[in-house]
Amino acid sequence: MRVRIGADISNLDPLRIFQVENQTVAGNIYNGLVKFDQKSNKIVPDLAKSWDVDKTGTVYTFHLRPNVVWHKNYGMLTSDDVKFSMERIMDPAAKSSYTAQYQDVAKVEAPNPLTVVIHLKRPSGGFTDKVAAFNQGWIVNRKAVTALGEKYQTNPIGTGPFIFENWTPGTEVNLQSNRAYFEGKPAFENLTFRLIKEEAAAAVALQNGEIDVFFSLQSPEVITQLRSASGIKVVSRVADDTINLVLNTTVKPLGDRRVRQAIAYGLNRKSLIDNFFKGTKDPGYSVLTEAFPEYTTDVPKYPYDPAKATALLKEANAEGFSFEFVSVAFHPYDQIVVPLSSDLNKIGINTKITVLERGAYLKARNEGNIPSCITGVVGPPDPDSPLQSLYASKSFPPGLNTAHYRGVDDLLDKASLETNPAKRLALYRDILRKTMTDVPVIPLYADRLFLAYRDNVHGVVQNSLFTYNAYGTSLT
Repeated sequence: MRVRIGADISNLDPLRIFQVENQTVAGNIYNGLVKFDQKSNKIVPDLAKSWDVDKTGTVYTFHLRPNVVWHKNYGMLTSDDVKFSMERIMDPAAKSSYTAQYQDVAKVEAPNPLTVVIHLKRPSGGFTDKVAAFNQGWIVNRKAVTALGEKYQTNPIGTGPFIFENWTPGTEVNLQSNRAYFEGKPAFENLTFRLIKEEAAAAVALQNGEIDVFFSLQSPEVITQLRSASGIKVVSRVADDTINLVLNTTVKPLGDRRVRQAIAYGLNRKSLIDNFFKGTKDPGYSVLTEAFPEYTTDVPKYPYDPAKATALLKEANAEGFSFEFVSVAFHPYDQIVVPLSSDLNKIGINTKITVLERGAYLKARNEGNIPSCITGVVGPPDPDSPLQSLYASKSFPPGLNTAHYRGVDDLLDKASLETNPAKRLALYRDILRKTMTDVPVIPLYADRLFLAYRDNVHGVVQNSLFTYNAYGTSLT
């Protein structure tokens, strides 16, 4: 099975993993205590065959599957590996990007090799989403992480359906079938993630049979081409993420809400969707998409209105200020900054575009000093994860709150604590209204995911996490 990725991998360690290519490769290597069903997003068993929650809602007991084998002779999975994996994320000294996701965890216990007991500081309505198989929820092997040190980032050890074999930078990542996988060995022996940056070249490779699955398909022209190509199927679904312009509120004059609102009014986002993306993306009214039950359009909106934008800039005494767009060198982000920059120039803001290679971009985000960035935060289909990542002060860099925003900490805490579904939904909608009033993060569009594959590939599912899991697919 050969799968196209559009950018090279860089870090497969759940401690700091980011970007869809890393997450896609990692998702075929690791497991979590539980996982999201690919089609329905429901929480289902993974490494834990079952779990119990006490009457207080603060003690979760996970019962691990017996005889789960680590890759490459690292022995059997035990509760100690789970404890190590979680405490590693929680350790402030480790500077994980996902520490805030476990902020409600008081302690993790491993009373016997097949039992994990997690004590929470308070009830958490979406806690199983936190320990699901994605980002901080992926379980690592204590011995491997300790022995390999920094080398672990590109030498991962998991329990999943595929075993990491090798990585040729700039070319491909090779995985082997895990014949000892607890759900049964995959239907094919090798899984190769082949780097093809240009989508037009990837489309040709797919049609010529050089790749089997075209992951991370975004070009409207290529989508149209492949939809009419013989022997090719294209599937799509609403993603869990929006693509956003994040504004660093510690940088003048971006700390003034009126300036941020002016930028929101000054960006012609409808034109971006209609003309650049040819209608293959959806409007973003907040940082949650329609994939979330908490989604609502009852939030402050910012239709394109240059006159309103200039009036707000004048009111804030910020006319003619300089603004820097910072983007990663990856399609389409490095291209959409051009029309966005032109929009802001038209309302009197002097813009500069800085496009950074992946490593430099991630370093800049981790340091948190850049004035802006264009990013999506792909997370599980529970609102707490993306909202904590983007808005919680506990997620300040090296976390993903590059805006340095702290305006909804109390609401995030209340929503995380609330177990009543109706009250929880209302709190999350309050968060959306507050953050879209303050706009430290401006949604540019709601992502829609497209995936193309040859008709000899069976069982393909486009999940909403913007990753591709090859387990369960087969070739004829």
